[in-house]
Amino acid sequence: MKVLVLASLAYSLVNFRGALLREMIAEGHEVVACAPDADPATLAELSAMGVRFRLVPMDRTGTNPLRDLRTLYAMTAILRAETPDIVLAYTQKPIVYGGIATRLAGGRARFFAMVSGLGHVYSEDGPATWSRATLRRLTSLLYRVAVGRAAAIFVFNADDADEMRRHGIAGPGRRIVQVPGSGIDTVDFRHVPIPEGAPVFLLIARLMRNKGIREFVEAAAPVRDRHPAARFQILGPHEPGPAGFAAEEVDAWRARGIEYLGATRDVRPWLAQASVFVLPSWYREGLPRTILEAMATGRPIITTNMPGCRETVVPGENGLLVPPRDVLALAHAMAQLAADPALVRSMGAHSRQLAQQRFRVDKVNAQLLGEMGLTGAPPMPCRRRALSDYRFAERGLAALALVAVAPLLLLLAGAVTLTLGRPILFRQRRAGEGGRAFELIKFRSMSDAGAGSGRPLPDEARLTCFGRLLRRSRLDELPELWNIARGEMSFVGPRPLLPETVDAMGERGKRRSEVRPGLTGWAQVNGNALLGDADKLALDLWYIDNRSLARDGKIILRTLTMLAQGERISDLNIGRAYARAADRRG
Repeated sequence: MKVLVLASLAYSLVNFRGALLREMIAEGHEVVACAPDADPATLAELSAMGVRFRLVPMDRTGTNPLRDLRTLYAMTAILRAETPDIVLAYTQKPIVYGGIATRLAGGRARFFAMVSGLGHVYSEDGPATWSRATLRRLTSLLYRVAVGRAAAIFVFNADDADEMRRHGIAGPGRRIVQVPGSGIDTVDFRHVPIPEGAPVFLLIARLMRNKGIREFVEAAAPVRDRHPAARFQILGPHEPGPAGFAAEEVDAWRARGIEYLGATRDVRPWLAQASVFVLPSWYREGLPRTILEAMATGRPIITTNMPGCRETVVPGENGLLVPPRDVLALAHAMAQLAADPALVRSMGAHSRQLAQQRFRVDKVNAQLLGEMGLTGAPPMPCRRRALSDYRFAERGLAALALVAVAPLLLLLAGAVTLTLGRPILFRQRRAGEGGRAFELIKFRSMSDAGAGSGRPLPDEARLTCFGRLLRRSRLDELPELWNIARGEMSFVGPRPLLPETVDAMGERGKRRSEVRPGLTGWAQVNGNALLGDADKLALDLWYIDNRSLARDGKIILRTLTMLAQGERISDLNIGRAYARAADRRG
């Protein structure tokens, strides 16, 4: 398969997703990565992995709508040019604009959103203002549109899953999968014994206020009063703008005994020299990678009782949790560990054990690849677009068709009322794309006649002459235009079946559900009611592998012919479908 990965920072493709990209390549998939920046070192590393890179314009932290529209246009163009099978986007802008672009581009791509953290928009810090509430509503709306057709949403903590449902971003039927962050390579980040001597407290983060850096600086003083030899270090790049710290503020830290170590792309030497890792973040994290790196190195963790951060600590075993923005509680936690080197070693050992058991990168990547259907799958060619890939056009056409046939619908509704009574419509839950259930509607064609026991008679006994006419002409299915207008069905695709019928098919049922069910389809024009269930399934699976606009047009023309001449079995097409199934098994 071809996988397109959308990121907001090129370096994160190597640092956070490198192991995942390598696993995709190892499984035989073609991988294309997109980001708005391209430094030579990152490009060289991606190329060495076998990952192709494409530049996409994006203002990572800006709010200019014109620039964001440029991002959306560029992503849509890339998707149309690359025609991927899978799109994986992580961080806010790639998810929002990548999800919308995937829908606009059409094609067969399945979209997966990796929410590595909902960010400050959904944090509860600070006063509740009208502007903040408006921004949150707007962000939720964009998220909702972006993930509206997502095959799955990956989250790093349960709080984000609850928040997405609370704000209506993910509806009740939307699939949310919790994974243990990006994972950590416990070989690359090996266990290093805690150094002897005075305790060293290390904070690694971008120099942002909501990472709790000010609280760390202020908490250092009371700890040093009790433990004069204790050292306090900050490692991380500068962050521009009001969210970051001015150079004068950083210089002032040194006067207070704080060691600013600058920025680095390899944190391992600094973790090896540290005794305790501290991240007093009050930002809404996903699951901080820096904490996982410290845990794998074998360091106790002091962090806040905030979403994402608290998932990494078993209080009293591998670290301590403190309230966000509480300087005194943070100072007390650091002083507790500074006074007890044995506890530091014990907690560090538990951190390493937890990293290996819960957060190991190979376990996380196996879960991600499995959820995306990329494990053990042979490389597949990109399929051509079919009618159902133009979702918005189909829905608009169905709405126009409903208006055009409204007089006929009213006439048929009256005829059903006179011959069968009420209700006029037959409603039943059917399995749609991805196995998601929806309510199919069509004109009622059978009476409610029952046997003496009160149970309904067999279908054939309840099918009236008028009902047979409706079914023979397919007029009973006209209300399904409403299902197409709602995006639940397509004009062409496999017939919508009962959810339990699809479940009973197992893996073949899942493959059949890769596309939306149709008003007509390949099985319907090659025998339909004259066929057995096995023949219908073989034809449906063949169609999924060979769908195209030209074939959909042929199916629609053959449907019109079938209405005039009646159903006929095509032995040639059935044999071709079974031959293809045998090829796939071989």
